[in-house]
Amino acid sequence: MSKDSLKFHIQENDYFGTLDTLLDLIRQDLDRQKYRRHFATLARLRDNLVYLQCSHRIEEIAQLL
Repeated sequence: MSKDSLKFHIQENDYFGTLDTLLDLIRQDLDRQKYRRHFATLARLRDNLVYLQCSHRIEEIAQLL
């Protein structure tokens, strides 16, 4: 993800949702290939990102100089 794309997703408050979607697509692809070694981990990460999308927002921290 480029810095401009990252900035856009953060401004639109959908960064967690975007990561959630990408991880779930990877999980589904691995499942189709019968590779399930990290299936539970990817599912947990997806669920955590769904929670964060619904309850948190990323904000820029001011530079302390």
